[in-house]
Amino acid sequence: MTDTELRRLSELRSLLEGFAARHAASHATPEARQPELLRAILKRLSTAVRRRDYSAFRAADAQLHETVVTAAAVPVLLDAWKVVWGGLQGFHQKGFEECFPDARVLIEEHEHLVETIALGDPVAAEDAARNHVEAVWFRLAEQHHDAATREADPLQRAAAHLAFRLHSPVRLSDVAAKVAFTSPGNLSRLFRQRYGISFQGYLQKLRMEKAAELLRTTRLPIASVARRVGYRDVSRFGQHFKRRFATEPSRWRKSGLARRRGSHRA
Repeated sequence: MTDTELRRLSELRSLLEGFAARHAASHATPEARQPELLRAILKRLSTAVRRRDYSAFRAADAQLHETVVTAAAVPVLLDAWKVVWGGLQGFHQKGFEECFPDARVLIEEHEHLVETIALGDPVAAEDAARNHVEAVWFRLAEQHHDAATREADPLQRAAAHLAFRLHSPVRLSDVAAKVAFTSPGNLSRLFRQRYGISFQGYLQKLRMEKAAELLRTTRLPIASVARRVGYRDVSRFGQHFKRRFATEPSRWRKSGLARRRGSHRA
């Protein structure tokens, strides 16, 4: 299968799993959303990482995604998903073997997905599912740098990388060396030339914009939103958010709800 075909199949998986997560989260009762089963699978994933048991990790990963699709309770959806998942197995196997040392990141994304479904938040669940699939593809694609890739626009590669790493620690030196293939000084200069702000300023801008979107469109707790955009310290997140939007995250969320209610009445 060509890279283009794999990419299209991965996009189809993203659509199917986003759709499934939305419907799974929409179900009326926690029992229907199967949070206990999903959390049990998360424990198996964590144990597999701790033991560096690649086979167990892959098996639990497949079960978690299948459980989400099953919880959607949409006719023939599971059959369609199994066909797509099966078509991507070779790609998944190679990718997991290369990225397994970084599997903790995958678990964090799975934890976020399970949290959104358990909360019964359809918008957040769909966002979590689709971002997870697309981020996995991006990480795997980054493992295969050829000559043409290295000659690509270093700023474009760095910006795309940051868009998929909002929830992870990011350092200018690492992005410059491993993603943009240039020096930290040159990459910093490129960000200022193109965007008028520093590398760190651009990253913070992306994080705050994503946080604002999640606060506006989901019911995720503010602490969860903060973690999703790379903050473990909620008070620091609140400071940065207020600096960006001139209001606290809680007030931003309330004003967003007011705007939506007003548009519905109109």
